[in-house]
Amino acid sequence: MQAFLVHGMGRSPRSLALLALRLERAGIRTSRFGYSVIAHDLDAIVARFAEHVRERARGPYAIVGHSLGNVIARKAMPTLPAGLSRLAMLAPPNQPSRLAVMFRDVPLYRALTRDAGQKLGDPAFYEALPLPNVPTLVFAGTVGPRARWLPFAGAASDGVVAVDETRLPGAEHREVRAIHTLIMNDASVAVAIARFLREGA
Repeated sequence: MQAFLVHGMGRSPRSLALLALRLERAGIRTSRFGYSVIAHDLDAIVARFAEHVRERARGPYAIVGHSLGNVIARKAMPTLPAGLSRLAMLAPPNQPSRLAVMFRDVPLYRALTRDAGQKLGDPAFYEALPLPNVPTLVFAGTVGPRARWLPFAGAASDGVVAVDETRLPGAEHREVRAIHTLIMNDASVAVAIARFLREGA
């Protein structure tokens, strides 16, 4: 099995290094894709990811995404080569992000997140986003702060994405005690992903 790993916004492929190592030790070949939302708009990033997969896919493959990496994977699905068999989603904003809506007009947020940051809060964008047509496993972190001033209004979250924002029709859903920025480094998550990629849900 081969897995393509896609990091979250503002991160780099290095953020998935530990997860990649654990998956490699479990017998899963990995390839990490890197991008910058400041350098490219979302459509360009999606096109680059699809090309990355086309150039490297050898037989059945899976995608493991963190945060925005899952949005990139979903948007790329119609252009990906045959062979996609699994999708594992870590802290995915599968619904319009309350945090993105809260900050969408803040100049610093707009400067740091550009086109991708605006799309994360756009319901019309999500309505057009393809749903996965392969077995999908979602991991949602639950140990984010529950302050009333946050856009989650006290609901469970990982500090960036609310648990209810991670849900996706037809996908298996698991909650883990992790925060958004470190969920990919949770050892139990890596074990569950490796098992899912090899055996399914």
